[in-house]
Amino acid sequence: MEQDDTVMAELVGSVRRDTGDETRMSMAEVFVMRDGKLAERRAWVIELKENDHR
Repeated sequence: MEQDDTVMAELVGSVRRDTGDETRMSMAEVFVMRDGKLAERRAWVIELKENDHR
C-alpha cells in the first residue's frame, strides 16, 4: 500500500523452529521516502496463535 512518500507492506509467513514446531506470524514494514531516498523504516512481527488474523 502506498500514500504520498509512505509505503507499507504486510506479510504472513511461518518458520520451523529447532524443535520441529512451526510458528506462524504476521509481519509489516513501513518505509518513508524523502528526496527519493529511504528516510525511515519501521518493522514488526506478531506471532499468530489463534487464526490467520490473531
